[in-house]
Amino acid sequence: MNKKLILIITFFSLLTLSAAAWLAYEAFTLDTRLLQLDKQAQEKRLIELSLPRIQAEIKRVLEQERNKLGYAPPIGQLAYAPPTSDMPDYVRGYFLLTPAGLQVPEGQESIAAEIEGKPAIIDTIRRKAFNPSAPVYDPTQPTHRTIDRKTQQPIFGVYEAEANDFSKPMEMKGAPGPFYSWYYIDDMVYMRNIRTTHGSAAEGILLDAAKLAERLKPYIEPALKGATISLCRKNEAANLFPLPMVLRPGADVEVPDTAARREAMRGTLASATLVTVLAIGILFGLLFFYGRLERRRSDFVSAVTHELRTPLTSFSLMTEMLKNKLVPAEKLDEYHETLHQESLRLGHLVENVLSFARLTRGKPRGRADKAPCPQLIDRALSKVMFRLKEAGFSVQVKHDKRTELITLNTDLISLEQVFTNLADNAIKYAATAEHPAITISTMRGHDTLSVRFADNGPGIPPKLQRSIFRPFSRSAKDVEGRKPGIGLGLALSRDVARSIGGNLVLEKSDDKGTAFTLTLPLN
Repeated sequence: MNKKLILIITFFSLLTLSAAAWLAYEAFTLDTRLLQLDKQAQEKRLIELSLPRIQAEIKRVLEQERNKLGYAPPIGQLAYAPPTSDMPDYVRGYFLLTPAGLQVPEGQESIAAEIEGKPAIIDTIRRKAFNPSAPVYDPTQPTHRTIDRKTQQPIFGVYEAEANDFSKPMEMKGAPGPFYSWYYIDDMVYMRNIRTTHGSAAEGILLDAAKLAERLKPYIEPALKGATISLCRKNEAANLFPLPMVLRPGADVEVPDTAARREAMRGTLASATLVTVLAIGILFGLLFFYGRLERRRSDFVSAVTHELRTPLTSFSLMTEMLKNKLVPAEKLDEYHETLHQESLRLGHLVENVLSFARLTRGKPRGRADKAPCPQLIDRALSKVMFRLKEAGFSVQVKHDKRTELITLNTDLISLEQVFTNLADNAIKYAATAEHPAITISTMRGHDTLSVRFADNGPGIPPKLQRSIFRPFSRSAKDVEGRKPGIGLGLALSRDVARSIGGNLVLEKSDDKGTAFTLTLPLN
């Protein structure tokens, strides 16, 4: 067998197995990845369901606090006194920062001390009062710690028209700005800017982020288990506008049942595995059949070579003896007959090989002879009966009377070839019987004609009966006994029968003889 082909098939088989293993791994891990994607999608959906409710509550809470502060803060007055009696727990305190200083409602002096004690808070309020987009002041950053407070941008801007007019009482200039929020570490400020005749000022609320988050928790979607609300982390975008807070999903988000999908994936994986196994099986099947084909080709070459060598050796030896006049006169006829028989044997061998090649290529003979059934069968048997009688067989032909009115339309040469091969097979194996005999009988069926060809030989061993129609099939006994033939006769006979619309089958074979049945179509 071609080693290169074996290597190629083995390589592709291993490649297919590797691909199957990779697909199996991908399929098993895909469920985990899809589950993670499902979880993320479910988190996103539940957050989107929760955000409108939470933001509506934030809007209501902040609006309530803005209403407490009112439209105009008490700029220039000695006391800053927004209502604090019903101050919720998430509000730590109120403040008003003007160029004159920080003011808080009565009773909230601790808040004032806390604000003034945190440079990040008080300085950021001053910066944002002048410029709302100013960054949060972080005293832990070196760039912030080294700024010269005398050269940095003004904390409180002074309008040029009234830059020197500090003799008048401080008054508001225009409406207060919109509220906005910012945070530093755990402190969250909700404030607005105010323009005054003395410069920029700010009014706002110091909020407790943790307690506000507790207030908002009931508005989270119940299925979003373990979700939290807190201040934004560094470089994290807020999703609870207008506060710098984030709703984060927990680790216990429930996802829809994926059992059906897993079952479908297992089914797909099983199908893919089955297809892969079938593909590998087909590859090795092709390899196996290729090996058988190679063996058959080798057997064919060996058998044909042997069968050709025997008559050619006889031809060479006898013609040389005839040429040199070494054959006695009384044996000339015997030599001529031997040469004739060997030439017939050689011609029969060549005809079988050519016919098999033609049928293998799908090219039947394509001719048809039309005659009454008994007459056409007898014509096809005429040469065969002569050979059988010459080999010592008694031949009996029986025609079903119902076939006498039938006109058979088939290929006479093909029939002769089938009967010739059956006769050769009988001569080869059944001639050892005490009284060799062949019985040929015809029988009409519904739309077929059956021709039974039976001998009284020793029969075919049961273990060989399944292989007798395989091309170049010969038993070890035949090979050792050097029986003539290449194992092509019965295979060719069946193919020829099928090429004319019929069939050839082994009807029976035992120690009383072997019978083949040839069926031919009547239509």
